[in-house]
Amino acid sequence: MYQRNVVLAGSAHLELVSGVVQLRPEDAMFDAMLRGWRAQQKSRGLRDETIDPRERLVRRFLWPA
Repeated sequence: MYQRNVVLAGSAHLELVSGVVQLRPEDAMFDAMLRGWRAQQKSRGLRDETIDPRERLVRRFLWPA
C-alpha cells in the first residue's frame, strides 16, 4: 500500500524546533498548537478578524482572567 506524506499547514513538526530544550515545555506546546491552528485557519482563507477572537477564547481556558 502506498502512503502519501503530506505536509499540512500547522503540523507540530513545523511549529516546534527539534533539538531545542524548552524551559516551559507545556507553554511552548500550547503556543505551538495555537500557531498551528492559526495557520490551518489562514490556509482556509479565514481572516484575522475571525481567528483572533477564537484564539482569545481558547487562551482563556489556560489563563483565566
